[in-house]
Amino acid sequence: MSAASAYSPASLTVARARARYIGVDIARFLAIAGMMAAHLITIAAYVAEPGSFDEAAGAVADTLTEGIAAPLFAVLGGVSVVFATRRTLREGRTGAAIGATVLRGALLILIGLLLGLIETPVAIVLAYYGVAMILIAPLVAVRSWVLGTIAGALGVFGGPLNALARAGLEGTDPSGSLTFEDFGIDWFASLRALLLTGEYPALTWCVYLLFGVLIGRALVAATARAALGRTAAVLAALGAAVAVAAQFVSTAVIANVSAFGGPWPSGTDPAEVAEIVAHSSDGAPLAPELWAQLIATPHSGSPLDILRTAGIALAVIGLLVLLCDVGRAAAGRPLGPVLGTVRAAGAAPLTIYSLHIVATGVLLEPAFQDPSIWESGFPWWAAGISAYALQLGGALLIGALLARLGTRGPLEAAVSWIVRLVVRG
Repeated sequence: MSAASAYSPASLTVARARARYIGVDIARFLAIAGMMAAHLITIAAYVAEPGSFDEAAGAVADTLTEGIAAPLFAVLGGVSVVFATRRTLREGRTGAAIGATVLRGALLILIGLLLGLIETPVAIVLAYYGVAMILIAPLVAVRSWVLGTIAGALGVFGGPLNALARAGLEGTDPSGSLTFEDFGIDWFASLRALLLTGEYPALTWCVYLLFGVLIGRALVAATARAALGRTAAVLAALGAAVAVAAQFVSTAVIANVSAFGGPWPSGTDPAEVAEIVAHSSDGAPLAPELWAQLIATPHSGSPLDILRTAGIALAVIGLLVLLCDVGRAAAGRPLGPVLGTVRAAGAAPLTIYSLHIVATGVLLEPAFQDPSIWESGFPWWAAGISAYALQLGGALLIGALLARLGTRGPLEAAVSWIVRLVVRG
């Protein structure tokens, strides 16, 4: 199918002049900041004294980021696919657009596996992300209704399939961060982990990426029609409604879980069930049965989890575009130093995320391996609010430097250079 079937010439002509959306870059920064909080603040709560500030901070960070930040990161990846391929598609070079997306995915896998050489308690998402990007690459020029149908089918049937596959394997595949060593030991099991049984399975991430592609197309088309404000408001409202509805259904199922075939006997306290299912999963629903698909367990990839997190991502992107790209533009206000710094940091997510992984390997991993932390807690620089402030400050410092120099993050620039060199476009 040609690129023209997905984009109108008018929309692409107007969108050509728009290199980036401020709100999208800021949403990227929030996704990275959220993942940092999930890694650094929540882990400190594990060893905190009951009722302490660190425990309360961990609970807040868990509520705001657990199972939310990574899906937002993935949805924004789909938005980025639209922005990265629109000029190539406009020129009618569909094959080049597909090839560029595949190459970007392969480079993300390479970077993810290289980061996997670092000893860190953090599960690195980049290899999973790269595989998902390769899988959706052939769809970059497909009509939006087809993308929506594929994403919906994967979202509905992927969770039960994932849970069934894991039940048969009994946890034999590697999970968490994938490494070159894992592929050397069992390449088939490692590939299966990337696709299905790992902590961030590509099966689920494809849904988020395709959803992001649909959002990116909506933003580009709305810009062409001079209707960005109205579209952003609709996206924000729709996302909020979907997230609230998904959470409502999940809560109702938890309160009546035995009626849906859940393993808890009738009369079980719903609070007890909620406590069990609220903990982050390892990339699959808790079971293949219906009850597990209708509960929004974080990081489970159940249909309700996907609806809730995709809805939150849509609401965040729509609201930030409305505030930053519509409201600010309408008022004719330029970017100030604070917003400019945050935007520049958000435009370098690969660089900042990779440095965060390195920092956790250098600072958090040695502390995590020290048995005394269960008595004394983590050092201030390793985990907790202070460690989060330290790394977030580093990310903002990078953003300030990039904004001052008017350049991109080094990893972003390197990936783009390699793609242009190979694909010639």
